[in-house]
Amino acid sequence: MRYQLLMVSRAGAAKQSRPCILFRGDWLSETGFVQGALVQALPEPDGMVFNLCNENIKSYSELFNETRKAGGNLLQVYRAEEKSYKGLTFLTTGKYILTGGLAVGDALIAKCGYDRIRVRKIDPKKLGFENVKIVPLTSIKASRTKLPVLKVRLHGQWLADAGFIIHSLVTAHAEQGSITFRLRNEGMDKYSDVVKYARANKMKIAQVVSENDLPTIGVTGSLVKSVGFDFHEMVAASYEHGIIKLQKLDFERLGF
Repeated sequence: MRYQLLMVSRAGAAKQSRPCILFRGDWLSETGFVQGALVQALPEPDGMVFNLCNENIKSYSELFNETRKAGGNLLQVYRAEEKSYKGLTFLTTGKYILTGGLAVGDALIAKCGYDRIRVRKIDPKKLGFENVKIVPLTSIKASRTKLPVLKVRLHGQWLADAGFIIHSLVTAHAEQGSITFRLRNEGMDKYSDVVKYARANKMKIAQVVSENDLPTIGVTGSLVKSVGFDFHEMVAASYEHGIIKLQKLDFERLGF
């Protein structure tokens, strides 16, 4: 049994966009979701279930009709050949995602067993915050060694909603398994005061910058390395006004 972090996103053109949930990674084959496999996507109370349907299928049309009657859809696992990702993938799109009580932007936990994946919404209150986003960790190449270096990148309108507007100053404090970002424009008028405070408390200073007219925070280096995050890992950003906590999650505690 393993767990994955996901998010309900949008697929398609803006005016005709649909809710979408994307699964990808080599772990799919370990749970039976190999290339070409049929997957039955069904809404459930507070989530969805994805059943592997490759065995004992008497009639595809009968299975298709039964799935549609139950409010779901039949999908197929394929191998993506994108520039940024090559590997097993399947995705589900459509209004039936909303039937399970999910909405675009919801952070999700996927409990992945052999031949079945169950998806549930993360309750941010269990993390002690008001909201939660799922953040994929990225990497950059070090200028000297050219080796990959882990990077945290927070991006989107949700930052501004939490008070992290463009040009704001932010401190980042690392603990085992988490990084806490705090807004420092409020209560500290001078940049020098923020610098002194950060040095005294072993924090890193960052500034909210603009990327595609949306606020963005980027942090890399030893601070990120010390936390215990892994390359291309998905982590949770729970947030309220003036504070964001990026962390690994206790899946058993949060969902199933």
